[in-house]
Amino acid sequence: MKNIKKHLLSLVAALIAVAGVWAMHATKHSSQKFDTYYYHYLGNDDQLSSYQTQSNWELLSEPDAPGCSIGSIPCVVESDQNTVQNFVSSIVSKTDVEGHEYSKRNPTP
Repeated sequence: MKNIKKHLLSLVAALIAVAGVWAMHATKHSSQKFDTYYYHYLGNDDQLSSYQTQSNWELLSEPDAPGCSIGSIPCVVESDQNTVQNFVSSIVSKTDVEGHEYSKRNPTP
């Protein structure tokens, strides 16, 4: 009986140690942050095909772009993609742009 308690106690201690290592590992990865990049939308509508056109976007160093205020189409969009090509490639639906706006603007007449 003493032998069983000794082995059981060792097993419990090992499980606690593994749980502690797992918790530290999970905490480390969940606290990692991704860089945020800002893209200025140069298109004049909210069509998916326009969002997927690389020439309609430019990478900004700061999120404040001229002419951006309240409006109906995206002006500056936040993304974790670090190049215009990667950003445009990541757009598969309008919700990949809409809902990630840093600012909006009105279309130009």
